[in-house]
Amino acid sequence: MKNYFKYIALAMLVLPVATSCSDDDDNGGAGQPVLKAGAAAAALFGDSISLKVNCTDEGGVPLSTLKAQLCYGDEVVSSQTLRTKTGGDYTVRLYAPLYKDVPDGEAQIRLTLQNTSLKTSDATVGIALSRPHYQYLNIVGADGTVVKLTPDASNPYLFKGTVTSSSRSISGYVEAPSAGKANLPQTFGLGTDGVTQGVKDNLMFAAPTPGTFDVWFNVLTYEFGPQSAVPVIELKDAEDANVYVGELTQNGVYEISGSDKFTSDDWYYDPDFFTKNADGTFTFNALTGTYTLKADFKRGGFKVWAMKDKKDTGTLNADGTGALWIIGSDCIGKPGYAEISGQGWWTDTDHALCLAPVGEKVYQITLTVGKQLNSDGKNLTFKFFGQAGWGTEFKGTAGTYSVTTDSDVFAVGDGKTEYAGGKDDGNIYLRNDVELKDGDTFVLTVDLTQGTDKAKLKVEKK
Repeated sequence: MKNYFKYIALAMLVLPVATSCSDDDDNGGAGQPVLKAGAAAAALFGDSISLKVNCTDEGGVPLSTLKAQLCYGDEVVSSQTLRTKTGGDYTVRLYAPLYKDVPDGEAQIRLTLQNTSLKTSDATVGIALSRPHYQYLNIVGADGTVVKLTPDASNPYLFKGTVTSSSRSISGYVEAPSAGKANLPQTFGLGTDGVTQGVKDNLMFAAPTPGTFDVWFNVLTYEFGPQSAVPVIELKDAEDANVYVGELTQNGVYEISGSDKFTSDDWYYDPDFFTKNADGTFTFNALTGTYTLKADFKRGGFKVWAMKDKKDTGTLNADGTGALWIIGSDCIGKPGYAEISGQGWWTDTDHALCLAPVGEKVYQITLTVGKQLNSDGKNLTFKFFGQAGWGTEFKGTAGTYSVTTDSDVFAVGDGKTEYAGGKDDGNIYLRNDVELKDGDTFVLTVDLTQGTDKAKLKVEKK
């Protein structure tokens, strides 16, 4: 926002009455509109202001309209047009918006009176505007809690308060009360260009460590804090608040706030995508890109999958980049196969498993027997797909999308050889005479660097 106002070194002078008639004979037809405006009383930003204007026409031509514009410098910030069929007194009402970094100063009310022959006259009235000095501000939290902020003794625009958070952050918008009868309450939230008045999208206040910490907001500059260097992703136990879609950076450290469950030992954070750090933050392991991060409170874990963009789910490209998926039997699932009982080859993103892209054209999934993998080899079967659904699928026989493995635990079906779970072409089975033990962890990596027709499944036991 521009600095609209000149600072005034001496007392501000405002004429008690502004009178104007047009002396431009070419701006319309007959008649002579005349307007007389009273003095504009000093007001606050955020006030609804009014000004009385007497309107006549010396030539007796009927009047048409009175237009009023409130200007901060050269920018019109509020306007009103009144019908003025007859002469007399009219009251214009304008709103003086509150903007960032605009100091106390003088604005102008520009008036234009027009008669029915299009003849006009103009006048300008100065009005002194100043910023409200609030007694308090409130942070209205996303969960409905309210934190009161009070003015700092050294700066009337700086407000401070104290909060306690087990996740070291709170989110909410800032609310300022009315500063007088004509003054409107104000809200400050996160807009497209930073903090914006008039919106209620949440701001994130994040301290370096959990516990009790100070929060603050400057009602002149719209600066607020604290703001941690660690990005905060907030996920709540609500249908419209448990999903984040956006960029995640490889090796980037994030705080995922909104529930104490996220840092508990029972919460499945998915080690293919995240490493949980000692301070409660998470390091992202996959390649930088756009992802969906969903907090599945019913099943007790994060669900992560790659995206093409913020709207479309990720798919595999012909060159091996993009996203790789697993669809399979009830014996495989995240956070655990038991949590998605009945999954049996369902293709939606709540059931299909997106492998983590850990390198260029390299995809990984970690499965622990008894948790993400059933030890019953007779029912274990799954397959690699190029999307969360039917379409591109990897076969065990030669073709555009073909996968092989040298693993002595898992085999790729070729449509002929019988394994514990079957022989379907491209399905992954347990090799004959192999038994899985609860607690064993396997890291499966699919390498497409040699092409989608030469995909290699590598299996490492941890």
